[in-house]
Amino acid sequence: MKKLLILTSTFLSIASAAPVKVFILSGQSNMTGRGTLGDLKKPAPEQKATLVRYIMEPKNGDKYKFLYDGPQKNNAGWTIRDDVFITIGERHGGLTTNFGGFRYNGFGPELPIGHLLGDYYKEPVLLVKVAFGGCSLFKDMRPPSSGGTTGEKYPLIIQGVKTAIEKMPEIVPGHSKEAGYEIVGFFWNQGESDMSPEAAPEYEKNLANLINDLRKDLNAPNLKSVIAVTGFGGRNPDISKAEARAASEQVIAAQFAVSKRPEFKDTTITVETRDFYLPQDPFGGNKQGIHWHGNGEAYWLVGEAMGQAMLPLLKSLPVKE
Repeated sequence: MKKLLILTSTFLSIASAAPVKVFILSGQSNMTGRGTLGDLKKPAPEQKATLVRYIMEPKNGDKYKFLYDGPQKNNAGWTIRDDVFITIGERHGGLTTNFGGFRYNGFGPELPIGHLLGDYYKEPVLLVKVAFGGCSLFKDMRPPSSGGTTGEKYPLIIQGVKTAIEKMPEIVPGHSKEAGYEIVGFFWNQGESDMSPEAAPEYEKNLANLINDLRKDLNAPNLKSVIAVTGFGGRNPDISKAEARAASEQVIAAQFAVSKRPEFKDTTITVETRDFYLPQDPFGGNKQGIHWHGNGEAYWLVGEAMGQAMLPLLKSLPVKE
């Protein structure tokens, strides 16, 4: 099977001479994305648990037309931006759908995040997505400052960003190395794999160390960070074992606690996502019992909340809890 790359060679960046604003997106499978897109050419009400059904709701009106009425579109009819770019592994291009999901057949938080950042900046934006399914912060992505063995995935995050910077003239059409770049922000969506009695007690420390180590290793001391609460299951998840429930609550508490640490004042914020959970009955979705049931609306709302939370940090405004 040939690798499918969404090429950007036909685009001419409107701000190719400006420094590129770089944002890192990392975490586990919910950051890689499992959101179901749906078909823009079919009746939306019939497509349960899809992004199409949600954006075509009467209450949303014209709010989300930008997702499908841009001048450049992919084969499925979704807008491709020429001022926001994304790279994940060997795949890169102007921001559009299909940078998430199994075999890139869906989307993740990157889609709303990218649109919000693109509307905010006059400069071009590059999203560097380096995420891994089923990985813990306790082991797989363990940052160096946490001691013990550094997780094998941590160097991959660093290398992913450095590779994207090296290949920036290829990824962002018209951009030259002389124009430069700025590593601005970090989006984190992870937690399920740390919901154990062993890993949960370390989560706050490990996540704080992750942010600090990224700042150091990427020479980005002012890195702004948005943490998404691990929200699958909503406010009352179906966790029968007391030990597992306690670990789940501990991880979520740690995610909130990190952004309240003095060293992260007005540079890091935690976003609540549990209210975006949509049960499979009656909202539909896959039968995996994870990944927000693949519900496109839920994935959109999570990413939208993350992107909106980043904006005041970029303006250096005080964080409102």
